[in-house]
Amino acid sequence: MEIKKCTKCGAFIMSENDICTSCSKEIAYENTVLKNYFDENVSFDSIPSISAVTGIAPNVIQNYMKKNNYIDYDIEMNNSFNNIQY
Repeated sequence: MEIKKCTKCGAFIMSENDICTSCSKEIAYENTVLKNYFDENVSFDSIPSISAVTGIAPNVIQNYMKKNNYIDYDIEMNNSFNNIQY
């Protein structure tokens, strides 16, 4: 095993993974919260409204939605906040 930095928080880790166990747990928790939210709420107003309810950052929500095919963005993630309703 080699020493490397966690790609999320920058902590040094000795692991085959690219993220530390702390960040891995945080990601798993956020994914669970978002999955439960989308299972219970078929429609929603905006990503910031989801963020307000769940406490999860808008960019994390956006990445989750894209990864799980809830939405399909044809634009760069950096520019996508211009199209979100606030």
